[in-house]
Amino acid sequence: MLVIFPLWIMSSKEIGPTFDCYHDNAFVACRALHIANGLNTSTTYPLLELFFKYQGWYYNKPTHTMSRASVVDRMVKLVVEAVGNSSLSAIESGFEDAKTDFATRISFKYGCSRGVTGTPYFFVNGFPLPVSGSALNYDKWRSILDPLLHQHIETEPLHFF
Repeated sequence: MLVIFPLWIMSSKEIGPTFDCYHDNAFVACRALHIANGLNTSTTYPLLELFFKYQGWYYNKPTHTMSRASVVDRMVKLVVEAVGNSSLSAIESGFEDAKTDFATRISFKYGCSRGVTGTPYFFVNGFPLPVSGSALNYDKWRSILDPLLHQHIETEPLHFF
């Protein structure tokens, strides 16, 4: 199976973000992504896009005088924008849930073990791409994936039931 996710690692059982450990609020953002993914998987990438769009709000300098609770409140509003108002209480309680805390810690450790040093960071089948650090356009993705897909099609045996 070929799996590609910016900032995301996928296995057959679980999907989760990894994050840049050099920013104070990255852990909270990663946790927000776990919460959104748990509520509705189709909202995870729109939320990720919102984080990239408004990432300047969460840098260390703009938030250094804010409490952690204030940062979480601001992120809850952003998550609501992606997930919807009907999920507000679930989003808020997600930041108190031990499961999302644990999932975020696992994501952090996985990211560190894979050498994640910034965003975006891309993996294909568990291997980091050398072009991480900037967004990739369609043609670049095609140049990376087409040879892998072509090789996979040629070597994949047919399975008959």
